[in-house]
Amino acid sequence: MTALTVAGLSLRLGDFVLDDISFALPDNDVMVVLGPNGAGKSVLLETIAGFHRSARGRITIGSRDVTALPPEQRRVGFVVQNFGLFPHLSVAHNVALGARGHRRGGPTADRVDVAALLERFGIAHLANASPMVLSPGEKQRAALARAEASHPDLFLLDEPFAALDAPARAQLRLELARFLRERRLPALFVTHDYVDVAALGDRLALMRGGRIIQSGTVDEVFHRPVSRAAADILGFENQLVGRVESGEGRSARVVVAGWILHATAVGGAPADGETIVVIRAENVRLASPATPPKGAADNRLTATVVALEPLGALTKVMLDCGFPLVACLMSRDVPDIGLAPGAAVTATIPAADVHMVVA
Repeated sequence: MTALTVAGLSLRLGDFVLDDISFALPDNDVMVVLGPNGAGKSVLLETIAGFHRSARGRITIGSRDVTALPPEQRRVGFVVQNFGLFPHLSVAHNVALGARGHRRGGPTADRVDVAALLERFGIAHLANASPMVLSPGEKQRAALARAEASHPDLFLLDEPFAALDAPARAQLRLELARFLRERRLPALFVTHDYVDVAALGDRLALMRGGRIIQSGTVDEVFHRPVSRAAADILGFENQLVGRVESGEGRSARVVVAGWILHATAVGGAPADGETIVVIRAENVRLASPATPPKGAADNRLTATVVALEPLGALTKVMLDCGFPLVACLMSRDVPDIGLAPGAAVTATIPAADVHMVVA
């Protein structure tokens, strides 16, 4: 079954345009919407929730066309940045608001037990507390309890971790992932954090300039961008201009600064002409020139280390191969390979990790 279908959704808010958005979210899946600030991610969620009236298009939640329905009749649970709890109400009263919304928009026979919800989320002892005294984790649990009190058919989460420090963000991410998996609830999760994609997502949609430029499973989108704009959003460190020497099917030979790179293309390789190849830094493997190569490699390059950037457990390595190349590896491997500015190294990259994209 499909939890959410958005077809041809368009609207204008001042100078911003949400342009012909279409996608489908399978039941029980979580779709992460990733994109830079101003891409339209929050506007998309707000439109699905009913806060903006679309100029064109259709929104279907489950089997119900909700395009013309007001927010309280759409049966969505909306969790926003800072969790949106009312500070003048207790935790129990905040959750009760969600229950009252359910009785207005859903079957009146179903009554919501607020005390049971608070117990389920481990915050029964905070029933009479003000949201102002809650920790970030307690606020998240209260916001999710309030959203679930409405018996939603769909959860919408708009960057709920954006204002948190790294430890709190990591803990809340784990709790939210557990909550969504245990409840088997479909959700749309807006973020600009790559870690959220891997931790929460079954599917991934990339937004830029009010449009979805690529969508699919997390694996196919995150590892196989179809355009340079998609590669930008996904944080591909290496984006190289090259010339196609030959191509057949999804494989091609691309000349980059005199080197021949064996590459793959999602939509099939062009016969000739200029192209862009993108490579993730973690897919560039480094070894000392004196170390015998392990296994077959489609692309083997000699390089000079330009600089190293320690990032805790990881180290980013800037290389000169006749063109700039960035690698990323475990910091513990740096001494074994002998990496230092000016050192010679061998870089190998599987062809499956060298992607041709449209400019």
